[in-house]
Amino acid sequence: MAGAMRRRPVPVLLAALALCALAAGPAAASPGPLAGVRFFTDPGGSLAGTVIRQIRSSRPQAAARLQVIADQPETKRFGAWDGDPVRRVRAYLDRVAQLQPGAVPLVSTYRLEHKSCGGTSDAPQAIADYAAWYRRFAQALGSRRVVVFLEIDALMTARCLSRHGLAVRVAELRSAIGSLASAPNAIVYVDGAAADVGNVRFFARVLRRIGVQRIAGVFLNGTHQDWTRREIGYGEQLARRLPGLRYVVNTATNGRGPLRPHDRVAHGNTIHCNPPGRGLGPRPTTAVPARYAHLDAFAWVGQPGRSAGACSATPGAPPSGTFWVDYALALIDRADYRIR
Repeated sequence: MAGAMRRRPVPVLLAALALCALAAGPAAASPGPLAGVRFFTDPGGSLAGTVIRQIRSSRPQAAARLQVIADQPETKRFGAWDGDPVRRVRAYLDRVAQLQPGAVPLVSTYRLEHKSCGGTSDAPQAIADYAAWYRRFAQALGSRRVVVFLEIDALMTARCLSRHGLAVRVAELRSAIGSLASAPNAIVYVDGAAADVGNVRFFARVLRRIGVQRIAGVFLNGTHQDWTRREIGYGEQLARRLPGLRYVVNTATNGRGPLRPHDRVAHGNTIHCNPPGRGLGPRPTTAVPARYAHLDAFAWVGQPGRSAGACSATPGAPPSGTFWVDYALALIDRADYRIR
């Protein structure tokens, strides 16, 4: 009997194995780095929570309604305004560890100035300062477990750069990724643009150049209000071109999709600066549908209610970075947490 088994033709064995595999069903997708992660939530210390305390006496009803935003995991933003980021980053991570041991905070960075469209690019000193800032940022993270959304809009604006400007941007992002790769427990996603700025082939090529394979993947739709399903489709297209890539979708204001301008020649495909009529989108979570094989989470990378500055679409908007109470309330009124 043993001899008969040894003489069985190899094709027969392969066919038998294939039948076993079919009977077992398709292999389960490997879990991403955020599987089972509990995001840190700080209703009292978030941007919305701070405003709630400030207006609780003067606008009690508005304060109560803003709790809808404050109760969700906020993405804490760090940038050039912090100077040397070490002290502020460490203080925030210490707060997380004290308030919710085991929870994982979400942080984002916004260090580039995005004024380099056309034939200009960052000067050598600006490039050196950028690299030094990220080295210090990575040092501040230390061995803490944290999700980092690296450089909001870094790829979103890449297509407007000259060839030299793009080469500089690539070098800057490679440097930042190299620094963050040294933080052993940082789960890093770099800006991967958005479906509504198009061309998967271009962005996949740039992501390869910046070394995306050294980190978890990309976050999408960082400053836009695109439909969540479109961003998932875009993420899956990127993942097919970049094996092993994972992605997170910013759903902060996706509830009503993008605002289309009447004159797309003058204003582009969508209005991004405080567009009226938008709503909160799917809540931050790692419990995403399994059918999206490379999707790790939804997150509010953009802080709902944070003004993008003066805009023609919304006259009277407060300065960029200011929490705009009435705009936040409008987002709450029009919220739609479904995946649309």
